[in-house]
Amino acid sequence: MAKKAKAVQAKLIANPGAGKGTEFNKNLKLAVECLDHLGVQVDVALAKPKEAATPIAEKAVKEGYKIVLAMGGDGTIEAVMRGLIGSKVRLGILPFGTENNVAKSLGIPEKMEDACGLIAQNNGRKVDIGQIKLKGGTKTYFFELAVVGLVAALYPPAQKILKGQITKIKDAAETLIQHEGNSKVFMKLDEDSRIEAETMLVVISNTPMFGANFLVAPTASLEDGLLDVSVYPNFTKAELMAYYASIMNKGFSENPKVQHYRVSNFALKSKPALDVNADAIDLGQGNLKIKCLAGALRVLAPESSGAPNAIAKEPVIEMPAPLAPPTPSEQRAVASVLSGQKEH
Repeated sequence: MAKKAKAVQAKLIANPGAGKGTEFNKNLKLAVECLDHLGVQVDVALAKPKEAATPIAEKAVKEGYKIVLAMGGDGTIEAVMRGLIGSKVRLGILPFGTENNVAKSLGIPEKMEDACGLIAQNNGRKVDIGQIKLKGGTKTYFFELAVVGLVAALYPPAQKILKGQITKIKDAAETLIQHEGNSKVFMKLDEDSRIEAETMLVVISNTPMFGANFLVAPTASLEDGLLDVSVYPNFTKAELMAYYASIMNKGFSENPKVQHYRVSNFALKSKPALDVNADAIDLGQGNLKIKCLAGALRVLAPESSGAPNAIAKEPVIEMPAPLAPPTPSEQRAVASVLSGQKEH
């Protein structure tokens, strides 16, 4: 008689406050039972607030777990991720949030049973992570993106609005109205190239989308060792808001004023100082340095689609030129890849 395969032991870090809280207990029970049926036994730890997930993940690494699972929304998953970076521990994802952009970017299925099945397959991928450090601050890691400027300033009231605090709409409106407009921004791209611009927003992306499926960096890849930088020089507030409205829900805009670059290292100084936010964490204001940590996180996810980056940088001498907009065929290729990542 054949011996029964030994069960895999994993740590499951779950956030009761994610998604629709009334469904949490039912979904946690389903996940535990489904994983056990597939030969993955889990030790459950609850993380609320989501920030509590990072030290739990760090402890799981020290305790010798080879797999750590995160059940929650993007914030919970990213908090678990921060506790695993640099280790050989594999991160498994059970999406249970509002937008679930992390899961979408990795091709994680929306159904709990399918997500559990993917974890049981134990198919590992190494993906890139961004590291950001403000002058005088500590290092912070991001999976999706770092934002410098207006969007970062709007984030705190916007989050409260999403949580039902409707009175914060006034705060968001006042922030938008009172924002001073374009700042002088000095950027260093990798070792040699320097860019100066008048702008109120710079976005450094590791994934194509963020928030409400804003397709801010259509050709960003998690496995190219590079981050995509988007600069919006001399945009008015109205133009910037209109542009983001056009790229919401995976939309695409060919606005020629937007400048795109790819970098492995990035530094920024601004005058006056701009607000900085990374993966929904408010970091304050100040000069910053960012670098891409290639393959720093191991995740349990489907094989990469292998879709090439559609935009190539033009040859330059003193500074990199903006990346050319994708052609219609390249847009269709990007849309095809993204349409395969179900929203839930």
